Amino acid sequence: MSFIRYYIKPMIKHWRTTLKLFSSLAKSEEFEWSEITVDELFDRVNSDQPPLLIDVRSPKEFNGGYGHIPNARSIPVLELESSFEDLESFKEKEIVTMCPGGGLSLVAVDILVEAGYTDVKSLKGGTDLWHTSGYPTTAA
Repeated sequence: MSFIRYYIKPMIKHWRTTLKLFSSLAKSEEFEWSEITVDELFDRVNSDQPPLLIDVRSPKEFNGGYGHIPNARSIPVLELESSFEDLESFKEKEIVTMCPGGGLSLVAVDILVEAGYTDVKSLKGGTDLWHTSGYPTTAA
């Protein structure tokens, strides 16, 4: 019972709030998701000023399967807010969030933008599309 009270109930509350936010944003014609394609990200990663890559999957997903994009940081979406202090130096730098399909990383974009980060994008199609497109991945 304590597991449910301390872990599950706060997660449900967070997701309900997030879903309400998405619902209201979806109705707004002014709102646009900030996304980057896998081709654009590949070019940015190989530039002289690569973005900070934040993979919001669970550590098990990050380290398993086909791995993750090289140099990506593993920060699960539910731990993102507690990582703001470590990410402070990136407030005005390019950040790209990613998950398997690109949906959960949009939640991460919203969380970061709400906290004042100014250049945050989600990887369109996610790490699955990155992998199937033949771009490099690495296991931990």
